[in-house]
Amino acid sequence: MQRIRLKAAVVAGIVAVLLGACASSPPGQKPKTLEQKLGDKGYALGKPVDRIINWTIDGWGYIDDEHVVFSAGLSRDYLVTVLGPCNDLSSATAIGFTAMGGEVTRFDKLITRNMGFSQQCPIRELHELKRLKKKD
Repeated sequence: MQRIRLKAAVVAGIVAVLLGACASSPPGQKPKTLEQKLGDKGYALGKPVDRIINWTIDGWGYIDDEHVVFSAGLSRDYLVTVLGPCNDLSSATAIGFTAMGGEVTRFDKLITRNMGFSQQCPIRELHELKRLKKKD
């Protein structure tokens, strides 16, 4: 009986450590704002846009479960914000859009693919991004 209690205590301790490691911010610290997350990646939020020309998109980067940065050429980057958390963004192996006609708009959905499964996340907003100058 005592062995079972010991095993239960060890398992509970391991679970507590793992849950603590999964926390997004250290205790007592506020989670980062979108502006801070973008700044960490070298961007600042720009003006809203109505559309992104789909055929110019040549790369993407994860910000969080509601935001993805898309590159569209050498100096054009965009932030796509989805309507709610899109759980597969952090581990997606491929991302696409439901866009027809070569333009991504707020009326489209972001499609993530991971391990053969896909998820569609409605788009809420599109923004231009400004690249920040690197600090020396």
